[in-house]
Amino acid sequence: MAAACARADEVRVLAAGAAKHALEEIAPAFERASGHTLRASYDTVGAQRDRVLKADAGSAADVVILSEAALQQLRGAQRLQPEAEVGIGRVLVSLAAPANQPAPAIADAEQLRAALLAASSIAYADPARGATAGTHFAKVLDALGIREQVAAKVTVLPFGGDVVTALSQGRYALGVSQSSEIMPAKGVRFVGALPAPYAQATAYGAALASDSAAGRALLAFLAQPPSQAAWRESGFVSP
Repeated sequence: MAAACARADEVRVLAAGAAKHALEEIAPAFERASGHTLRASYDTVGAQRDRVLKADAGSAADVVILSEAALQQLRGAQRLQPEAEVGIGRVLVSLAAPANQPAPAIADAEQLRAALLAASSIAYADPARGATAGTHFAKVLDALGIREQVAAKVTVLPFGGDVVTALSQGRYALGVSQSSEIMPAKGVRFVGALPAPYAQATAYGAALASDSAAGRALLAFLAQPPSQAAWRESGFVSP
């Protein structure tokens, strides 16, 4: 109760879409325990990183939840407070389908290739906007040698969350996003993580971007076991 009696502030969070489901589960408990209000906005890793880089230090957000690669860039640009970070876990670039559609086999590279060629339509998030899963999947299409073959049936959407929403509406046969965006979503079937050698796990963390007591309170809350459990339940695996 001591935390709830302290000054109540707003905690501004810039987060990648991969963190959305878990953070929405965590936020009410944090607000009850601390008395602070959490205001989060979600976008691709690249878009959120750039917002922090373009703003004065600490002005864009109190806490950022991004990939470790993006956090490293922000550290280098002196946009993060020192020694104020919490590891969240890793997410896997994964394939999804509408819940009412059968899941294709993707246990190996040949099955993945066959599934993508057989799909009537495919959606993924825009690499040009810094979408981690979309950037990786574009490279996978090249590595499989099928980019031109699937070009006419591929749609690039702004954000990983848009891909999952579109799948839940039955607008595409297959979609690619992070495991943590797919697994908690309703109306969507988790087909599986991309198989070797195309598997990709991305580490995520939360870091303090402003010297804010409320931001530090959120970081401390994210490190607690109930918060860590929420990350696991939404599709993150242990760091």
